Amino acid sequence: MSIHLGKRSIKDRRRNITGLLVFALATVIGMSAYAFTASNTVASHSAGASAATVSGYIVESPTNYTFSGDGLTMTKVTFDLDKVASDVKVALTAGTPEQTDWSDCGASGEASPFAVTCTFGTPVPNANGLKLSVAAVSSGTVTIGA
Repeated sequence: MSIHLGKRSIKDRRRNITGLLVFALATVIGMSAYAFTASNTVASHSAGASAATVSGYIVESPTNYTFSGDGLTMTKVTFDLDKVASDVKVALTAGTPEQTDWSDCGASGEASPFAVTCTFGTPVPNANGLKLSVAAVSSGTVTIGA
């Protein structure tokens, strides 16, 4: 066993420099691979805003009600709209309707007179049948918020 004291040889320096370069190269490659695996991909898409006229519907006469056998409640209403609707909901109440007062009618008829028939989820007592509220859309569905 011998101990080498003194200056290092050029061969030892090259070995150390080569080792450092290999370590640096491995670090750069490792970080590059991490950068590629940590990236996200976002599909192309569109976003925008626009405006269109929102016009209402006219509930045309006659509005016909169907009563229960004892005549104390209304169970159904039939009416015509002035144009086709993809979805219609109605509420028959004594005042301002609550979310639970609305009944889904489905779509109107496809041809004029665009008939709508709605069966109330809960029969409406005659004393409460003072105000017919109608919500209709030409495309999509009617959603009554809370």
